[in-house]
Amino acid sequence: MLLQFINQSKAQNIIFMLSITIALIPFTAIFSYISTYVNFIFLLIVIVSIFLHIKKIFLPVWLLNFISIGLIIMPFLSFSLEDILLPSIEALTLILSIRFLSKKSSREYLQIYLLSLLLLGSSSLFNISWIFLIRVLLMLVFTIFAILLLTYMKEVKEDFINFEKFINLFKVAIFISVVSVPLSALFFIILPRTPVPLMDIGFSKTKTGFSSTVNLGSVSDIEEDKTIIMRVKMERLSQELYWRVITFDNFDGKRWHKRVSEKDSATIYGEKINYNVTLEPLTEQYLPVLDYPLKIYMPDAALEYPGIYRMKFSPEKTIKYSATSFVNYHLKEASVSSAYLEIPEIVSEKIINLTQKITSQALSKKEIAESILKYLTNYQYTLKDLPTGDNPVEDFLFNKKKGNCEYFATAMALMLRIKGIPSRVVGGFKGGTYNEFGGYYIVRASDAHLWVEAWIDGQWHRFDPSGKMYRTHESVIFHLIDYLWNNIVLDYDIKAQFKLAKSIKIPKIKITREILLIILATGIFYGFLKIYQYFNKKRDLLNRFFSIMEKKGFERKKYEGLEEFVSKIDNSEIKLKAEKFVKEYEKIYFKDREISKEEHKKLKALLEELNETRKN
Repeated sequence: MLLQFINQSKAQNIIFMLSITIALIPFTAIFSYISTYVNFIFLLIVIVSIFLHIKKIFLPVWLLNFISIGLIIMPFLSFSLEDILLPSIEALTLILSIRFLSKKSSREYLQIYLLSLLLLGSSSLFNISWIFLIRVLLMLVFTIFAILLLTYMKEVKEDFINFEKFINLFKVAIFISVVSVPLSALFFIILPRTPVPLMDIGFSKTKTGFSSTVNLGSVSDIEEDKTIIMRVKMERLSQELYWRVITFDNFDGKRWHKRVSEKDSATIYGEKINYNVTLEPLTEQYLPVLDYPLKIYMPDAALEYPGIYRMKFSPEKTIKYSATSFVNYHLKEASVSSAYLEIPEIVSEKIINLTQKITSQALSKKEIAESILKYLTNYQYTLKDLPTGDNPVEDFLFNKKKGNCEYFATAMALMLRIKGIPSRVVGGFKGGTYNEFGGYYIVRASDAHLWVEAWIDGQWHRFDPSGKMYRTHESVIFHLIDYLWNNIVLDYDIKAQFKLAKSIKIPKIKITREILLIILATGIFYGFLKIYQYFNKKRDLLNRFFSIMEKKGFERKKYEGLEEFVSKIDNSEIKLKAEKFVKEYEKIYFKDREISKEEHKKLKALLEELNETRKN
């Protein structure tokens, strides 16, 4: 049996659940960024509010104010000036949850919707992917529907709401939301933009990537993070890609440091390739570039030896830069720093003896490097249970015989130095997933990698002892949406506006005889249409009534109503029949419903009878 009516109590329950849904939409966007205790308190209060709503229990205002003050202060107990925005968002989240504990009228519900909207806007500071647009549309539909339902209940004041009316209100909410989309798109295109945000409020975020110091084992945490670091617009290349970020030259037994800083004297040649990078604000000061870079087009980036680029500050928002790099390159350097031969005191005789053993058959430096590389392929690549202790490299080589790229690269670099071959460790990212539809690479934090560069016969050679990295299957469709969102929406700045404005040209229309004939035919058709509408209107029942009355000498004045007009007729027979028509006419039309065929036929019969009546 279909539901015909919804009583006031059920309608109130629907509005309450709609309001919780509206509040949960922005909460799902921020819960992974705010504190765990704030998430817990928010969900706990929402659950308690549902229980109180069912039991029709409402907390007193003084108690709510007391709870509010305590919860709002909590996020600010341990904050810094750099992180003031995050506690503010957490406080806003708690304020929103507390609103559900009070007795709710239209005013309280509207406050909940406003707070939810503010919270959704705040979530854009963390992430403004295409999922944000879906949340906006959902909130728009549900909020409009809730407001329409609240207004209807307040104005009509009926005990029951017709279910059909309820569904119509939801359809109106969808219609308003859909109509607002093209209007919003128009404003998005034409509203002026500035090169920088009007309010650029920064807050600290968890960084991933590489700094000037890397501890053994630290990169494994990055490799388990699937967050997208950058998107690189470029053609697809057949070879494995290495994204250079930083080089390390000094190893103390547990961590790598960058110390060598000298003028770049290397000579490089190879195949040039240009690309554009969209880098998320999740990295340190170093900028990833395709190995080996020639030039980067970024005002705040400075070149450091060897082939790395560093900004003056860590990015706090998405940045874009273009670059040119060499692939299949040759990197020659006449001499190198002695730092590339330094061996820490912690290196034991066991490591030295192992190095001599596995390279005993090598006759050249190149063969030495290949022997070490081949030997390390016998070890297992893993991110779990990594080597530890005072000498983690020894633990890797002789005990666990497994590790991640840090241990492989460190072991090879040390062995090369033991054999008198200058070497360094390079930190960056390896590979990436290519999106065929968008024509760009997606590089994630999990693509973080370390490899080795060895100086052999005046040339730097790359060696990757940890082998290939295995990646999970990427969803092409979702990444295509990501690409469209980033390039159409997020990339739409003042430059794009100027480009769009320049591309718009006034079309040159050449007036030909064919065009004139089309215009003339359109005008004639429009004229006939208006004439048809005019005569069709004249055939309308009410107009037909007035026409008959005029023929009989009774003309209605503009200000007169139907009943007033009929009351002034001095002919009793005509007046009686006219009153009969008006009564039937008002009975139908004043009830705001469509006329049936039978009723239309009856009115026409009354008009015919009136028309046949002769004036005495």
